[in-house]
Amino acid sequence: MTKDYSNIIGHEKIISYFQNAAAADKVSHAYILNGPDKSGKMLLAESFAAALQCEKGEATACGECRSCRQAEGKNQPDIIYVTHEKPNTLSVEDIRRQLNDDIVLKPYGSRYKVYIIDEAEKMNVQAQNALLKTIEEPPAYAVILLLTDNADGFLPTILSRCVRLDLQAVPDAKIRRFLMENKQVPSYQADICAAFAQGNVGKAVRLASSEQFNEIKNSAMQLLKRVNEIDLYEMSQAVKQISEYKLEVNDYLDLMLIWYRDVLLFKATADVNRLVFRDEVYSIKKAASHSSYNGIEQVIKALEKAKKRLQANVNFELVMELLLYTMKEIEMTKIVGVRFRNTGKIYYFDPVQYQIGSGDHVIVETARGVEMGTVVLAPRTVEDETVVQPLKPVIRVASEADERIAKRNQEKEKEAFQICLDKIAKHKLNMKLVEAEYTFDNNKLLFYFTADGRIDFRELVKDLAAVFRTRIELRQIGVRDETKILGGVGICGRGLCCHTYLTEFIPVSIKMAKEQNLSLNPAKISGVCGRLMCCLKNEQETYEYLNSRLPGVGDTVTTPEGLKAAVQSVNVLRQLVKVIVEIDDEKEAREYKVKDLKFRARRRKDVKLSAAELKELAALEDSGGNSKIDDVK
Repeated sequence: MTKDYSNIIGHEKIISYFQNAAAADKVSHAYILNGPDKSGKMLLAESFAAALQCEKGEATACGECRSCRQAEGKNQPDIIYVTHEKPNTLSVEDIRRQLNDDIVLKPYGSRYKVYIIDEAEKMNVQAQNALLKTIEEPPAYAVILLLTDNADGFLPTILSRCVRLDLQAVPDAKIRRFLMENKQVPSYQADICAAFAQGNVGKAVRLASSEQFNEIKNSAMQLLKRVNEIDLYEMSQAVKQISEYKLEVNDYLDLMLIWYRDVLLFKATADVNRLVFRDEVYSIKKAASHSSYNGIEQVIKALEKAKKRLQANVNFELVMELLLYTMKEIEMTKIVGVRFRNTGKIYYFDPVQYQIGSGDHVIVETARGVEMGTVVLAPRTVEDETVVQPLKPVIRVASEADERIAKRNQEKEKEAFQICLDKIAKHKLNMKLVEAEYTFDNNKLLFYFTADGRIDFRELVKDLAAVFRTRIELRQIGVRDETKILGGVGICGRGLCCHTYLTEFIPVSIKMAKEQNLSLNPAKISGVCGRLMCCLKNEQETYEYLNSRLPGVGDTVTTPEGLKAAVQSVNVLRQLVKVIVEIDDEKEAREYKVKDLKFRARRRKDVKLSAAELKELAALEDSGGNSKIDDVK
């Protein structure tokens, strides 16, 4: 194969850099070509060396002159390949004998003397120092090319004296086209090889021509499909299965990376067309449904870490066993839902290994300290993104002693409430005390109150702290929170929504009352708290949908008989429209189903109100949001 740039797939910037340097006669004395194994470093280096030695003196090797033919056969005397005898070390003796002692001799018949050092990352510190002496004061004709997959492992003094060129990943589309056109690889296999190679053309070519590829792929797929079913005693068997491909273990791990990339992609997009392993879509879909985003991310990191550990000669069996343990732990997050008030917000905790059922009391750690809560959601798995990490664990299931402490706290709260009332009267503060609450561990005593404005309660806090000898917190809450705590009966005859089942306050506006055609009398649409009733939100979506299908009062419609009629009234829930039609100068009222009428949908007309009425109604609105009494997390 001719040593010129035409045979290189990708790396256009590096090729252009070399060509410009040769054309402008500004060739540096040392270069570092940094990129993964089989990424094209050697082909780039040899093409650059052949161009420098070409007798025509052009930016690219001609492939015809004597020097180019010698370079093609790797017997050009002024292109020297520095090798090493020890498998994992490029020693100081190798550098001194093959480079330092030889570089002092002038080129045999070329303008430059080019040294190509492959696997340069294997140079030990002594070898790098020996090379440094030559790089600091090189002969004018010397060009040294260091090929490595880890340039950061070089001494800083080496890096500062070399031009570093990092090889970028070649786009999958280019690799795929090259495999199909030049190597006659089927399209499906070309897709897998391109994705597997991760921008490395040499790796893709090696994989496409490998007789073991399908065997390795099938083995990896079999393990990945049943990794969650493997018991601990089966781990050793799984490791033995992987060890059969020990020489190609990085390829094995890369196939696993592509699998988990497909799982992550399908979980995020549900797009089958973008998967590499499209023939395994059902297995990928199953894995995605049982895995969390965080879990998949942890496995991908574990695979990368496993490759680095194997490269550092860590025990193979230990690395693989640790990797399989990580792969088994990517299922969805297990949680238990705990509530600290009858209708408070539900918080998630890690159930650990406890056998917990709905209605059980548990002891957990919160932002307020140790608290006892009631389990309202039995242990279950949920999507990882629905959980705020890190998830705090359940400390223990409440014991009889814990139940007695909680009961004693309730009795102490009644006493604390009365004492606080007396202190408020003593200080003549314009505030209404709503509730007193002890934390489970008695480290804090909270008093909830309402007031029309800001209250200076600093002296009150001092008095209360002197009495109870614990941390005191006075928390001002709104009227909706007050009603949530105290409870009551609504105009419907049922318990208040906020006290019986609502966990958060929902935004309620006058627009909802208008949409439902309710009387805008504040006394009829406001609740016990003096704000708009929360239940206005319950049927809002239904009314919006039903109203969107109806004409407005006064609109003109066409009846099934083809008559023009004016809308007199509408029945929203029954979807009936009463219209006035005119027949022979006589007006007649008729009722039709809305689906039988033809009309142009129009915006509903707003009810006209005075400025004073609007101001009164606006005071009833509430923007909703989290309750101020739910702050335990």
